[in-house]
Amino acid sequence: MDFAVRREQLQQAMLQNNLDGLVYGLGANLQYFSGLSFEWSREHEPEEPQCLLVLARGEKPRVVVAWDSPVRPNDSDLEFLVVRSLGELLTLLAKWLGTGKHFGTSRTAESFLTSIITSAIPEAQCVNAEWLGEEIRLVKSAEEITRLREVAVLTDKVMGEIVGYIKPGVTQLELQQKLAEAGSRLGVQAVSFPPAALYVKSGCEPLENPFVYPQEEGLVAGTSIAFDFGFVLNGYCSDFGRSFYCGTPPEHISGAYHALQEAHCHLISNMKPGLRIAEMYRILITKLDELGYGDRLRARLPDGTLGHQIGVDLHENPWIRPTSEGVLKAGMVMCIEPKVWLPGEYYLRVEDMVLITESGAESLTKFDRQLFELG
Repeated sequence: MDFAVRREQLQQAMLQNNLDGLVYGLGANLQYFSGLSFEWSREHEPEEPQCLLVLARGEKPRVVVAWDSPVRPNDSDLEFLVVRSLGELLTLLAKWLGTGKHFGTSRTAESFLTSIITSAIPEAQCVNAEWLGEEIRLVKSAEEITRLREVAVLTDKVMGEIVGYIKPGVTQLELQQKLAEAGSRLGVQAVSFPPAALYVKSGCEPLENPFVYPQEEGLVAGTSIAFDFGFVLNGYCSDFGRSFYCGTPPEHISGAYHALQEAHCHLISNMKPGLRIAEMYRILITKLDELGYGDRLRARLPDGTLGHQIGVDLHENPWIRPTSEGVLKAGMVMCIEPKVWLPGEYYLRVEDMVLITESGAESLTKFDRQLFELG
């Protein structure tokens, strides 16, 4: 991947938006534009990051890291500096950014970055400019698509392994541990979020929270199991889901799952460049209404959020909502994750990573859509 070209695009966007400099902390944008490898998750964003990407008008891009940071250079085109104190960092920022007044920061550690920039340059004005990087990351390159395809294939393999463990007596905690172990055995860097295997016993008390089945209690017949998990492989994330039923499902439950899958596939078959993202919910809910289960999706997704894009970050823009702006573009990879819920009876979800092609869409995750009943 040509990280120098990416940084040039970012620098051009910075100038076009009348910014004199950008300072990004640890996060998806820093990874995307620097090529550096490091552990990071949105759930554990550091308030004071140990690694910064600094771009400035008339200056070459630089990465600055704390002396005790594990991050080390892997791109010869990127200047890499180690600092041993906050004072040293402020001196460098004043030198690089000193001729400007308008600066952008990442969303990650925004208050800290604003503080150090204004300490180095008292007259500086700072704004959140995370979106500049997100716009550039919107459409995936061929190499990025290859990496997303690879992590999708691996995720399907893990689901295939885990199905063999779904038997009476196994707990949610045990299945979640098996998911992480299977991914690790296949070579992933990490899970992209804590894996979930969620039980709902048919005939239980209908509550606002569907997930009251004790984590340490074993699976019993008459229970739905909804999976939500993903991995990080070569810096790119997966996000995936399927649902199953322990025992023979009543007709209204098997009907719900197969209707969900049918509406899900109907949406994918209608996805193509130029489709308004706001239309995606209407396409899916109309089909689900025809099949008699639309209200069950509305029960779980009252705001109509159906998913998001994915890449180096688990959740990337655009989000799929009835209020979303913009259209699908070739090279986007969307995670479509509809859910249906009948309190006291079932909670069912599916999720696939879907590549927008030049003429349509391709599901990168392909695990069996018909498999539902497990003995």
